[in-house]
Amino acid sequence: MKKTITVILSMFILFSFLTVATADSPYSSESVTSYRYIGLYNASTNLSITGNTARCNGSAFAKSPNYSLKVTLSLQKSMNGSWSTIVSWKGTGTGYVGVVLSETSSGLSSGTYRCKMYVRVYDSNGIFVESSTVFSQTCSI
Repeated sequence: MKKTITVILSMFILFSFLTVATADSPYSSESVTSYRYIGLYNASTNLSITGNTARCNGSAFAKSPNYSLKVTLSLQKSMNGSWSTIVSWKGTGTGYVGVVLSETSSGLSSGTYRCKMYVRVYDSNGIFVESSTVFSQTCSI
């Protein structure tokens, strides 16, 4: 019986690590909604490009009105195998109201772009709780 319980617990822990490893992967998803977060309920971002103008949308919501959020939303361009930030915007919010950003950047040159959103969560005393980074899909001009 002990061996069965040990095996079940081991598998549960293994699958928990697999969930954690994929939740913040820049290649897996454009949103994060995970039970593993203490204060972050949901964070997502997306990118659309029309002509030479990009629109970055990002949103983040906390699990409780007692948490505050600080968000940095960035438009990035792929350059020489890495991502370079073109422009960034910041937003703050609390709880269920959260932070919703919708920003544009025009005059883009040809290339591949994405949005990066970095979210920081703080408790009611202003103490840092956790952070998450979410990436949008890529778009090319």
